[in-house]
Amino acid sequence: MKIQILEETKDKLKFKMLNTRVTVPEMLQKQLLTHKEVVNASGLMKHPEDKDSIFILQTKNANPKEILVKSIEELQKEINNFKDEMLKAIPEENKVKGTKKKAK
Repeated sequence: MKIQILEETKDKLKFKMLNTRVTVPEMLQKQLLTHKEVVNASGLMKHPEDKDSIFILQTKNANPKEILVKSIEELQKEINNFKDEMLKAIPEENKVKGTKKKAK
């Protein structure tokens, strides 16, 4: 997945998420809205068959690009925690090769 910046001001960031439709943009939107500096985080698709999503992020007293990066990092951590917990829940004998948790 790639992000293309379409418009950027001190309190607004309009960007396109390439090759992603609904799930990831919705997850990102929810994460963005957890930040008190976010005034608006909305996504749209121009056409139902379009593979890209356009996002508008507006902030107050914060750099929208910094909030975007922070939200992506938080979401990545949440996804990794989810993966780890799910893998722990699967009995060893039922695991598929390659799903064992790597030692850190």
